[in-house]
Amino acid sequence: MSTTAPSIRPPRADAERNRRRVLDAATRVFAENGPAATLGDVARAAGVGVGTIYRKFPDKQALLDALFDDKIDGIMRIVDEAATIPDAGDAFRSYLFGMIELHALDRSIATVLFGPGRYDRFPPELSERLGSTADRLIADAVAAGELRPGFTRQDTIALAAMVSTIALASRDAEPDLWRRYASIVVHGTRPAGAGLLEPEPPAFRAMTEALSRVL
Repeated sequence: MSTTAPSIRPPRADAERNRRRVLDAATRVFAENGPAATLGDVARAAGVGVGTIYRKFPDKQALLDALFDDKIDGIMRIVDEAATIPDAGDAFRSYLFGMIELHALDRSIATVLFGPGRYDRFPPELSERLGSTADRLIADAVAAGELRPGFTRQDTIALAAMVSTIALASRDAEPDLWRRYASIVVHGTRPAGAGLLEPEPPAFRAMTEALSRVL
């Protein structure tokens, strides 16, 4: 009786490493090109054939869905860690700075979470958990006199996007410059702003030239 050797499947660790390689490449590509990026762009960045991408992810939405969990995990860590801080003002500022930092350092966030048609893919229970925790951080800070009344979590997204534009414009010449504007934003939410602004701003001409590349 003839026997056939069983097919050898790649170890799960190898499969996960390959998947991680594609997801990391996708993060870079969507950060650079936004929603216009294609699976072909991701394949080139990952150093694999486009067929490899399609075998793992049948379309761009499937790839964005796979990235979704990564990005949401990062957001939930920021929110959950801020919620453990006893002081309401410090807790809110930790949340706001964390969200700004996340957007400044990973510009793929906007495409993965808020690109065309993406918002409807949020699971309702996740939206409720994230929203209720963020709203509680905001409400507690307002009640403690540490935050201007009227602030909303929509403002958090808008402010994070604003600072991420500075981060993109200055990432080559002044990679930490976004921290100065994050400081302005975070302390500007206090009823009476406070705090030393770091780092020093670049020359006016250098700033305008940097912004011209992204506006």
